[in-house]
Amino acid sequence: MAVLFISETYVKNNSLIDENVDVRLILPSIRDAQELRTHPILGTPLYEDLKNKITGGTLTADDITLLDNYIAPSMLQWTMYECSASMLFKYRNKSVATKSSENSQPIDFQDLQFLRDEWKNKAEERDKRLINYLCDNDNLYPKYNESSDDLHPKKTAYQTSFYLGGGSSGCWKDDYKYYK
Repeated sequence: MAVLFISETYVKNNSLIDENVDVRLILPSIRDAQELRTHPILGTPLYEDLKNKITGGTLTADDITLLDNYIAPSMLQWTMYECSASMLFKYRNKSVATKSSENSQPIDFQDLQFLRDEWKNKAEERDKRLINYLCDNDNLYPKYNESSDDLHPKKTAYQTSFYLGGGSSGCWKDDYKYYK
């Protein structure tokens, strides 16, 4: 059983996505946000620990604070970032196409890129808050500092296309189980 930290209902209730959007359009973006964005921030030990606690129903108050106040808002923004392209373009038998209706027109690529940049900026800001919270409260989340053969926690939220030097700027068809 796959465990997701947010559900499509959470996304619809806390974003600009309409209620009538099919879960098949949102679910892959939630999975991508969790696996590609949240997992690297948490590192594998803490990530797996949270998934196991959700499955087992053993979340602590500190875990709930982390999930509700930091992970969920970050994942929501990354889900919007990921959804932006997948909702505009549709993969069909003969091509990739955009869809329009009588009452609306799809945006062009430049507008899409502007929108994605906005979601990315918001997501990175929430990632920064998440990382700062984990660094300030690492005693509450000892798995955050554990070493891993898979992913070590990211200690910085922002991405750049320029090399700014090494070092860390941080502190030292499936069944799904949803947290929210």
